[in-house]
Amino acid sequence: MRKIIDNIADRLVLFTTIINKVNTDFTAFLKRGNNGVAVAAIFFGSISLISSHSLYNSYGNLWLASVPIVSFVLVLFSALVNNSYRKKWKRQNRVSRMKLVGFNMDFNEPILRRIYNSLTRYEYLDENRTSFPNFYEVMVLDFNDHDSVMHFSCTQPQLKYILDKFKQLKKGVSLKSFERSQKIYHKGNLIAAEIQKSTMSFRPTMNSSKG
Repeated sequence: MRKIIDNIADRLVLFTTIINKVNTDFTAFLKRGNNGVAVAAIFFGSISLISSHSLYNSYGNLWLASVPIVSFVLVLFSALVNNSYRKKWKRQNRVSRMKLVGFNMDFNEPILRRIYNSLTRYEYLDENRTSFPNFYEVMVLDFNDHDSVMHFSCTQPQLKYILDKFKQLKKGVSLKSFERSQKIYHKGNLIAAEIQKSTMSFRPTMNSSKG
């Protein structure tokens, strides 16, 4: 008796597993591309055709028979427009959120000047090509409000360490942000996030004031 019960339970488990897999695969199929819309169009389109055929056989009126088909076409068109609108709106919002408008560091001028003095004192930042106003504008203002850039003359490991420190000061700023800004140069070339990520770590020594 116990063996029969176990066999029945095993079959029920196998049946449930198959049903769940079919449901999962079918759901994934519907979510892929426009498959869901296509399946719905076929299903409801078939119902509309059957309804139209039935109305025509019952009343012999072509205009009345066309009502289900016309209604289906209008609903399908509205659904397609709404689906396209949602995708474009979602894509636009995602792009807007990803758009980098500035580092917008929350520091006042005296603090930024101390950082600038430390960077230039140890020749990590090229003082001849990056004035303090340039440094301040890049770090604080929106990029479209100025044409300033920063030129670093240190080694790659030193630059990575400095940028790592910068990104810790502002939520949402990453090494990729510095590259996308196109405001930071290293020895005459725009920096690349991939290079910064692959560079070995380094801990330069910087004082808070210029000597």
